[in-house]
Amino acid sequence: MRSRVPSFIMIPSFLSVIIFMFYVFFRSYNHISYLVHPITIFFLIITTILLWILEFINNLIFRKKLQSLAEEEKRKIFEENEGNYFYRLYKFIFHDPKKMNDGVKKIDHGFDGIIELDNQLPMWWVHLFYLTIVFSAIYFFAYLTIDFSNSYKEYEISYKNQLKEIEIFEKNTPQVTIENACFKDHLISSGKTLFDENCATCHKSDGSGNIGPNLTDDYWINTKEKDLFKNIFSIIWNGSDNNQTMRAFGKSGEIKGNDIEKISSYVYFINQKSKKPLTFKDPQGKKITEWSKM
Repeated sequence: MRSRVPSFIMIPSFLSVIIFMFYVFFRSYNHISYLVHPITIFFLIITTILLWILEFINNLIFRKKLQSLAEEEKRKIFEENEGNYFYRLYKFIFHDPKKMNDGVKKIDHGFDGIIELDNQLPMWWVHLFYLTIVFSAIYFFAYLTIDFSNSYKEYEISYKNQLKEIEIFEKNTPQVTIENACFKDHLISSGKTLFDENCATCHKSDGSGNIGPNLTDDYWINTKEKDLFKNIFSIIWNGSDNNQTMRAFGKSGEIKGNDIEKISSYVYFINQKSKKPLTFKDPQGKKITEWSKM
């Protein structure tokens, strides 16, 4: 007979498994609402009472089996169950190997000279192994039958939630238009990131020009506005009449007004306030030395 795991270990373990099952199969609902729901609380109370009854029955069975054993076997079981659970755990961790292995059956593999001790696995290890089996079974059937831990479904749900958050954000935060757009120093850094993602292929990261024109000089192919910043914003929003490659990012909805303001702030910065690149594309368009002040 093996040592028995105490009720204050077994009952919380069973309850943890049950709560985990609730979490897996009812996670689509508000996890707080169903955990504090009266039916859930009543169910957990009844389950706890039944587990205590089961523990009491197991204890009676354990005592009945003890009565049928020989005195030597009884003495051995009493030694194994000496003290409380924590004392036995301490004794297991800091045991004397020679004393613990005394009288244990030895298995000789013969060919390699290794002697194997036929020890019993400790109860905590066995129950932990059982717990992993229960966990894997719940996880496996949850994966097959519901959306729990399905990476594709999780991505789809996350994507839909993100779209809703964006929609709410855009309702509460109106997008910038050319009428109220203006250069802002704190937008330069985020504008550079957006510029690298959307514009660097044609204009290079420093704006010196690639297949697209150099954005750091005083030459401009398109001059729709008298103000330099608003002219940059207008080109990104409406595209270029002279070059269809420079499409209407704003009109098409490809880039939102707030992001265009950030990109425009970065382009304005590299044109007016930063050091010019050492190498750049030859000028294109008309030279403009005077813009109206913002």
